[in-house]
Parts: sequence; structure tokens; C-alpha cells
Amino acid sequence: MMTAIIYACKVALESIPNVELVSFLTIMYAITFGIDAILAVTVFNLLELVQWGPGTWWISYLYVWPLLAIITIVLRKKLGNEPLYWAMVSGLFGLIFGSLFAILYIPIDVKYAATYLISGLPYDVLHCISNFIIMLILFKPINKLLNRVANMENR
Repeated sequence: MMTAIIYACKVALESIPNVELVSFLTIMYAITFGIDAILAVTVFNLLELVQWGPGTWWISYLYVWPLLAIITIVLRKKLGNEPLYWAMVSGLFGLIFGSLFAILYIPIDVKYAATYLISGLPYDVLHCISNFIIMLILFKPINKLLNRVANMENR
């Protein structure tokens, strides 16, 4: 179900450059369900492969989304349920998103990796801002909902 929601939200917003709920949902799932979030983003990655076919972007997805889940799992006890902290994490992730993809190109051609990174900076800034705002607005209601779901699972 987590993957289906991530995928549906991704498809719904894919016409708006770098405004997405994948980051938000990955963070929220990792806060609530821990390591299960990694499974959800892995299945999401497989759906992306089926829809779009293989490419270097997909190889990056294999480490980018699980990395966000792992970072969240590590930070969740320190940051607690403070929306501003999670908005900063989500915004920072949006800002470095292109850098995480550029890493893949370094062994191929450092100049290309740098060009890729620099040309994507305006989109990364937009990604940062949208991730920050989305997290601030949606954190509390979705956190409350996911905690209710988690409590129902534990009964």
C-alpha cells in the first residue's frame, strides 16, 4: 500500500518539475514504519523501471530513495515529531538531489558530472523549496494518520 501511494502521488504530480511527494512520503514512512520504508521505495523503483525503462537515472534511484529512508531512520529519534526539522531535512534532500545523481557520472567524466550538477541547480533549488513547504504543510496531519495506521497494525 505504501508503494501504491508513493507511485500514485508521483504520477499525479509528474507534470510539475521537481514538485513531488516521493521525498515526503519516504520520510513519513521511515519515521513511522522504519525499515519497511526501504522496501516500499525499492518496489517504487521497480515500478519506475517498468514504466520508463532502464537508464542512468534509474541506477541513481536505487541509492537515492533508500538513502533518504536510512537517513530518516537514523534521525527520527533525534528530530522527533517537529515539522520544521523534517522540513529542513526534506528541503536539504531536494537541494542535493541533483548532486546525488551527478555522483554516478564522476567515474565516467568529471567535467560532465560538474556540468550536470550546475545545469540542474535551478531545479534543485525549486526541489528544496517545494520539499520544505510540502513537509511543513502535510507533516502533522499525515503523521497523525500514519500513527493511527501503525497502531491498528499492532493490535
